[in-house]
Amino acid sequence: MAAAGNIINDYFDITTDQINKPNKQIVSKIISAKNSFLLYIVFNTLGLLFGTFACYYLQNIALFCYGIFSILLLYIYSKKAKGIPFLGNFLIASLTGFSILFFLLIIPSNKYQTQTIYALSYFAFILNLIREVVKDIEDVKGDKKAKLNTLPIAIGTKYTVLLCKFLMGITFSSLLIVLYLSNSIYLKIFISFFLIIPLAYCYQQLKFPYKKNQISKISRILKLIIACGILAVFFT
Repeated sequence: MAAAGNIINDYFDITTDQINKPNKQIVSKIISAKNSFLLYIVFNTLGLLFGTFACYYLQNIALFCYGIFSILLLYIYSKKAKGIPFLGNFLIASLTGFSILFFLLIIPSNKYQTQTIYALSYFAFILNLIREVVKDIEDVKGDKKAKLNTLPIAIGTKYTVLLCKFLMGITFSSLLIVLYLSNSIYLKIFISFFLIIPLAYCYQQLKFPYKKNQISKISRILKLIIACGILAVFFT
């Protein structure tokens, strides 16, 4: 379903991608818009089929309902919401955060593990929120041409950079609290090396005025931090 969300986003972003990432554009260059929409349907169908199997196996319909909700929300985001300041960023971050909570349906957990999963869900949300805003800074030129009113366009890139640094500061402080409260040495080591250090690097590199390649690098690092944050669930 996440793959389908990326496909439909690229489907609606043909014009902006011609400016923002001309060398990475797939829809309309490598694959036609019509075929990309067919792939969007195929991936969503596969997602719902696997979700149905998971619901049957777990005797819980929550995954299927979340799947339907995700498909609708990702379509609305790609079609309209991403052009509304901060709303699109918040919706995508929320989907990422909620997805972590489904570990509670799959993994038998004690009170400490449950609290840790809630914490990881929070970090997945806020880190993805930061990255979505950083991506808007990166894509501001194409978004202006497409008449999208993203956050950097609405309030200016300078204040958007300050907002990202503020959110990074909150995340950094929260991670330090988790380090203090955690009773797992492996989780502490993992968080220190794969979350705190790279996040501190991103904070230091995020400046105004900025260069596009600098923002692109920060966006890639944040994507890796999010992936590592999700993997941290296996240390609970």
